[in-house]
Amino acid sequence: MLVLGAAGVFAYSRLSEPPVDPGPTRPAAADTVAVRRTDLVTSVTISGTLGFGPPTTLTGRKPGTLTWLPAIGTVVDRGDKLYAVDAQPVPLLFGDTPLYRRLELGMPPGPDVRELIANLRTLGYRNPGRGDAFTEGTQNAVKRWQKTSGLAETGALDAGDAVVLPGKVRIDSVTAQPGAPADAALFGYTSVERSVSAVLDPQQIDVAVVTPGSKVTLVLPDGTETAGTVGGVTTQAASGEDQPTQVANIAIDDQNTVPADSGPVQVRVVTETRSGVLAVPVTALLALGEGGYALQVVSGGKTRLLGVRTGLFAGELVEVSGDGLADGMRVVRAS
Repeated sequence: MLVLGAAGVFAYSRLSEPPVDPGPTRPAAADTVAVRRTDLVTSVTISGTLGFGPPTTLTGRKPGTLTWLPAIGTVVDRGDKLYAVDAQPVPLLFGDTPLYRRLELGMPPGPDVRELIANLRTLGYRNPGRGDAFTEGTQNAVKRWQKTSGLAETGALDAGDAVVLPGKVRIDSVTAQPGAPADAALFGYTSVERSVSAVLDPQQIDVAVVTPGSKVTLVLPDGTETAGTVGGVTTQAASGEDQPTQVANIAIDDQNTVPADSGPVQVRVVTETRSGVLAVPVTALLALGEGGYALQVVSGGKTRLLGVRTGLFAGELVEVSGDGLADGMRVVRAS
């Protein structure tokens, strides 16, 4: 009993002793980051739709009765029949100058003749002439092309006998019917290349930054990222009390990246760029009571406040400038 009593007294005395004071704890080391010279970019992401761009209405110029029209979705290439008038095909030629006069032997030279010769040469007809003069060689080549195309072999070409467009087209919609007058609106056509249309909401993006030729990043329906180029911005009429809307048509630079399926596209537009500026994480900024901002600079184990001016905010980084600020300087970042 004496032994047990002594053990109990010892245990009680040990449990009742105050905990040992570990002494003052050292503060955790400050989380620092270096001031870096870099490029900052801000962007806005808007929604777009994958398609073939806005359609253009084709109006026939050859008088007569419309006897054939292509189906929606048809792709028409150089030399192909675009439509038919009085059972005569009206083929497609490539170029920038539409036919505006009769092309025949003895006519003055011009850019329309040059385009005709270029088309005949590309279609495989030999010796169509050179330059912008309509020669006997041109006349003979036109006759051979007319025979192949099912046209009357006149060796001449009237303004409505063919349609000149910049390249291949895709039929988007048909507005006329066979039996109607051929010199009227016939159908709508688009480019054969896929593109993206995006509505520009002024509450979401500054429309002024979306200009023809500007580059954007596209996130396609399958998640692929690819580059795009703004081709133009058009204004669509509003209905009712709605305001007119502006739509950007964006060409996809690499058509091989376009998926077969259509769907929504995310369009990332760069709104501002700052090159070669000093930047720190936003969390490194200290708001001063008197206004403005400072950085807590760490040097030689000591810290000091350095007043800075802020510039562009881009994600987690902010542009900073000020006297004494240098690339590589270590500053405290809030956790």
